[in-house]
Amino acid sequence: MNKMKLLLTLAIPVLLSQDTQAQSSRLTAQAHWMHNGAEFKLNDSTAYNYFSTTRGGDLNHQLNFDDATNWSYTMGDTQNNNMRYVQEFDANNNLTVKVSQEWDAVSTFSWVNKWKNIYTYNSSNMLVSMVVQHWDGTSAWITDSKNVYQYNAANQLYQDQYQLWDGISSYVNSSQITYYYDIDGNMINSTGVQFVGGAPVFTTQVNYTFNSDKKELTATHSMWNGASWDNTEKFTNTYDSASNRLTRLHQTYDGTGFVNDMLDLYSNFDGSNPQQQITQMWDTTGGGFWADTYKYALTYNANGQLTSSSRQSNDISIGWTNTFGDTKDNYYYGTYVSVKSVSNHGGTANMYPVPAESLLNIDLNWNVSQASTLTISDMQGRVIKTQSIPAAKNFVSVSVADFATGIYTVRLNGTDGQIVKQIVVSH
Repeated sequence: MNKMKLLLTLAIPVLLSQDTQAQSSRLTAQAHWMHNGAEFKLNDSTAYNYFSTTRGGDLNHQLNFDDATNWSYTMGDTQNNNMRYVQEFDANNNLTVKVSQEWDAVSTFSWVNKWKNIYTYNSSNMLVSMVVQHWDGTSAWITDSKNVYQYNAANQLYQDQYQLWDGISSYVNSSQITYYYDIDGNMINSTGVQFVGGAPVFTTQVNYTFNSDKKELTATHSMWNGASWDNTEKFTNTYDSASNRLTRLHQTYDGTGFVNDMLDLYSNFDGSNPQQQITQMWDTTGGGFWADTYKYALTYNANGQLTSSSRQSNDISIGWTNTFGDTKDNYYYGTYVSVKSVSNHGGTANMYPVPAESLLNIDLNWNVSQASTLTISDMQGRVIKTQSIPAAKNFVSVSVADFATGIYTVRLNGTDGQIVKQIVVSH
């Protein structure tokens, strides 16, 4: 859907405050309309319930709700139950179980189990497995598959292995993606394989390049032909001096070279968020040219979170107008107390100044003296810096002079505990 394509291009939202008990904003509902050729009609809506004051989420972060209900609409008027989701969490607010249910409008007129995901974590609260099960229709969950995740020394995802349950006693390897990083922490390659007769066979590959600000410049996709890699498509991004993405070009490979397909243009920035996106499609007429196709108008709240998106189509005779298939989306938020800086065990860490400009100072006080590893990640989960801290050391000063302005997560993973905080870097 165009809506989903759009959301994948949005910048990371900026929170106003990062205090231990800072008020933040979480997604509570969303509604989507579609144009039927005459007017916009409500297509679907979702409401999220949170039973904890320390969990949130939005379009750019995992939604840690307790339950959510999705409704579809007939002719934009009659509301129909569609899907329901129930989630469970551990003491560290890690998602442990997610159940998906469908509405049975034929016989039971109730919510019926459909899918179940079970998640496990390591001592550093990093996801290590996800089991997928389906409901047998009467009384039991049947296991289908399992994803197993491995991380490198910098806590970056290194391997995602997909396994199928044999129906008896064990999992069988089905496919696997391996991720590779450069010395700056940028993911430069992901390579997929399928297991045939137990042996890995190449399938797909993506190669990435980045600029000096750690922004993705290109992503080149290819498929294995049995002897070498054949290019399939390529994405190319450009940025302004403030690291705002200005364009995203999609090209396909025709056997001899990359040919233009689609171009997204971003402009009128609200902070780092574009308030306008124009999508152009390549017209091969004559020597070829970019033809305006869609225009999105975007709005945000004070936290930089998307509040609305509306799409118009280009009519060559009258210009931008609403027509069949155009979309309109609204997103609603509520305030809450954000995740506390210190997890259930471990200790405390006072980090200053706020915001940090060139140096981040950390006063560390473990409940039990222990060695630890400092990991700083950006809001997309990419590790920016790691550092070992001896047990006897209770003060650390870290250079953030080369960090891009933004919000980062700081994890102190000790031998017997963990401390997690967020910091703001501003130059």
